[in-house]
Formats: sequence, structure tokens, C-alpha cells
Amino acid sequence: MSVPTADTRRAIADQLPDGVRITHHTGAEVQADPRPWARAYEDVYAHAIDLADHCDPPITERLTRHATRPGFSLVAAHAGDTLAGYLYGYTLPTDTLWWEGLTPDPGADFTREYPGRTVGLCELLVTRPFRRTRIAQALQAHFLARRTEERATALIADGNDIVLDRYATYGFHKVGTVEPYPGWRPHTMVVGPLR
Repeated sequence: MSVPTADTRRAIADQLPDGVRITHHTGAEVQADPRPWARAYEDVYAHAIDLADHCDPPITERLTRHATRPGFSLVAAHAGDTLAGYLYGYTLPTDTLWWEGLTPDPGADFTREYPGRTVGLCELLVTRPFRRTRIAQALQAHFLARRTEERATALIADGNDIVLDRYATYGFHKVGTVEPYPGWRPHTMVVGPLR
């Protein structure tokens, strides 16, 4: 499958439902008040909030730590005053642990980071009333349209085949499996070129 071009991503981004707008947020903005983002996360994952994947470390802690990383950005979709969803990520640093424990090991050339090589997509979520409205696709398109890195990577929890299939349509391919934090379920690592 071919990687969507910048023009294709812009066209996807323009197909939002009526009344939905996209906003961009810096790490400083998110750090100043992480509560709306954490509440949306907890609502989306209320059915599984006790799983280690969703509570250890808590989303507020992860989010505020990630917000300090260079290249951090959060893209949100709003319908009026209602948060419909968001995606955030940051540029992987040269000393990243992102690839640690990835199996099979794709090799040092693949996992070696240098400035501007990879953006990690950390969270992509859409609240229940706005699912199946192309908001996830639009969030990703808006997020990636502003990135200058060579490639993007994301982790998808085992069993989430719908999201895995969607990433494949965006031009991402599987590279292996990893346990992102101790005690978490295995996650599939996907990577897609941006240029």
C-alpha cells in the first residue's frame, strides 16, 4: 500500500463532520492543564481502566512527561465545546527507549535515532459519540501534515485489529511486538515513511 501524500492527508483532514474543528496544542499548553485530555482518555477507556495499559503509569503522568519532549504536539478535534478526540506524539530522541525489547530485533540501522528521524505517535483516541466519523483519520492527517521527520511509528495493543488495519491503510507496516511498560499487554509496533 502506498503512503498517503501530503495532498491526500490534507484532503482527508478536510472531510470532517459538520461543526468539528481541529486545534493544535503545544507541550506547554498541555502541561498547564492536562485534565481535559486525561478525562477524555479515562472516559474512552473506562471499560478497561484497571488494566496496567491504562493506569500504570497514569495517563496524566505519561502525558505531562511526554509534553516536555522536543517536537511534542497534540492535535484535537472539537465539536462546539466538546472534545471529540485527540492525537499526540513527539520526536524520538537519540537516546530513546522506544525500540527497547522489540522482537524480532530489526537491527541497529533501523532502531538508531538521529535528530529528525522518527516521530512517535503516543495516543490516538476518539470519544464514543464521534466514532466512525473519520475523526481519527483527520487527526492523524493534521498531525502528520506538520511533521518534518522521515518516518512515524505507533504502538497498537494486541487484539485491536481495527486500528491495526487502519494504520495499514495509512501506509504503516508491522515491524514487531513490544511491551511498552512492564506489565502491559504486548503491542504491535508499526512504522510508516513520511517522505
